[in-house]
Amino acid sequence: MRLRSSRSSALLQSNGFSLMEVMVALAIMAIAVVAIFQLYSRALRSTKKAEDYSKAIFYARSMLDEAYSLSDPTEASGSKEFEKYYKVSRQVVIKSESEDAKAKLYEIMVTVTWPPSGNLQIRGLRSVYAPAE
Repeated sequence: MRLRSSRSSALLQSNGFSLMEVMVALAIMAIAVVAIFQLYSRALRSTKKAEDYSKAIFYARSMLDEAYSLSDPTEASGSKEFEKYYKVSRQVVIKSESEDAKAKLYEIMVTVTWPPSGNLQIRGLRSVYAPAE
């Protein structure tokens, strides 16, 4: 009989989980969920940053190409604003000039800034030769 009563009391004690086991399981699950949300948030920030840089490169390249298309790039200095978010400025400087002033080498520098702290700068060279009239 004694053997039987110890078996039945052991079965009665091991029915289900204790409160402590449930609390530990919930704590582990909460830590895992918080870690997943942080990774998701970081991925969203990285995606936004990549999108901002892609747009900045596009705007900078278009401003550079616009200056390349002009016969006198010095007229291209100035600034523009795109999407009320990106501020693009373009500076054109003569780097060198031939003795007869027919051939000129221009340096074109385009700077794109956007909030909160985005900044991109690209430079290009353009040579112009004005034939004799």
